[in-house]
Amino acid sequence: MSSGPISAETIHSIVEPHAGALLLSMAFSSILFGVTLLQTYTYYDRYSDDPKYLKSFVFLLFVLDLIHMVSVIDSLWFDLVPNYGNIAVFSTVPIGLALETGTTVSIGALVQCFFALRVWLLSRRNPLLPILIVALSLAYFSVGIYYTAATRLRPTHAAVLKIQWSALTTLSLGLAADIIITLSLVYYLLKSRSGLTRTDKLIDVLIVYTVNSGLLTTVAAICTLVLDRVLKNTLWDVIPYFLISKCYVNSVLATLNAREKLRNMPSGVTSISGQLGQLELGQMRDGSSTMVVQRRDHHAASEIRFAHNTTTTTDSKALESVLGPDV
Repeated sequence: MSSGPISAETIHSIVEPHAGALLLSMAFSSILFGVTLLQTYTYYDRYSDDPKYLKSFVFLLFVLDLIHMVSVIDSLWFDLVPNYGNIAVFSTVPIGLALETGTTVSIGALVQCFFALRVWLLSRRNPLLPILIVALSLAYFSVGIYYTAATRLRPTHAAVLKIQWSALTTLSLGLAADIIITLSLVYYLLKSRSGLTRTDKLIDVLIVYTVNSGLLTTVAAICTLVLDRVLKNTLWDVIPYFLISKCYVNSVLATLNAREKLRNMPSGVTSISGQLGQLELGQMRDGSSTMVVQRRDHHAASEIRFAHNTTTTTDSKALESVLGPDV
């Protein structure tokens, strides 16, 4: 006996959580990729004097993000164009969907290592937390690549469900690394407060940048985990997951592009020049003052501080440690 025709409701229930989810994923990913294009152009336009290794790093992130965008488009194209009307196609995993996972973990690992370096610099080269971050990042990358390879060897949703543990492990490792990076940077920035109004104000701005950067990827990863558990056997979870790589790339670009604005913040420092050199007066948060005398014979500056002893972190150190590239 031949089975009857499939009802419209049944077709809709199959197509919507697969092709519909991919369509929304492509729309949101395209918006963030547009932001990536703008941020990348801004970086190369304003910071052409950056070290070659940093410009190469930005270029590599851009290329990987471009590949990611192409893989997202390919996933939707595979379902809607060559396989239009073929309901059975939704039981398979298109190559673009597998490639997307590989590019996401590659971008994530690179960005996490970039911020691990920032933690290392800001902690005065304490290796403990950076090593932990790099270890989590490498594990995140390794499990993610395993999931990508396994998906290509057996590209069916039934087979993918059997290795779902690797997808959840990848997300959890990446989430753990992101949280540690954010908390570490915030901790060391707070610890770097000097009492000088301008430096502390700059550190406050850096903390906001750090929290915002980490928050985007963290929220996207948590949403992916929740949707994967709540809406099983669908692709709704790829909507936030496809955004993770875009958030990673833009967090680095936004961090690098913020340097000029932060360096041009009002100083709140009064300078008095004379024949013997330059005198700078700065205001402490507790109302006391600090005075720095710079001699014209280029000898080291002398500092007289009318306050209790406090470890001073300069503006440039805070900027270099968190924003780069002066490593």
